[in-house]
Amino acid sequence: MLNIRKNKISRRAFNIFPFLVLSLVFIQNSAFSDTKFKIMDMEPIRLDVKNIIIKDLYSISFQAPFVEHRMRRSPSDGLIGWTRTILRPVGSDGIATFSILEASASLSSIDSDFKFLDLFKNKQTTKITIKLLGKLEIEKQGNNQTGYLDIFASSNKTAPESASITQLENIWDNSLNIAIGKFDEEFRKQIQSLSQFLK
Repeated sequence: MLNIRKNKISRRAFNIFPFLVLSLVFIQNSAFSDTKFKIMDMEPIRLDVKNIIIKDLYSISFQAPFVEHRMRRSPSDGLIGWTRTILRPVGSDGIATFSILEASASLSSIDSDFKFLDLFKNKQTTKITIKLLGKLEIEKQGNNQTGYLDIFASSNKTAPESASITQLENIWDNSLNIAIGKFDEEFRKQIQSLSQFLK
């Protein structure tokens, strides 16, 4: 009898194991699990120009589905902070102009039909999407050199229906942080094509 009971317990444990694995996958992909991009840990990008000008050309929409005005830190402020922290003018002449063409944050609803993951009783009901588009233009009058880059990055996060206001704000902040991290990565790749303006 003892052997029979042990076998039953073993089969039950084995059947639960795939469910636990799926649980871990779900948690790892939840709104609270992304690695945080730490801007202060990033190496600055030294541009061979005398000045850097920042132009915020994106106009915030105060109408749905856009929510930039409801965020603790808007995407525009995030890009401005990134530019001031990462881009460093170290040359004797020339101007670099960084223009923010888009820095939007929008909310959308997610289909609430029952799915397997609803078993966790924490259905994802809304999604925030952040889009960042910036343009870097460099001009050096001394040797008539010019160059430009267009950088785009986006991120989206889902929010559980049980999230509090504080948790929602944290999710929005986290999504912005991810978008800026992607923007930083893409910028560092593309700036290599303008290596003549790097020091």
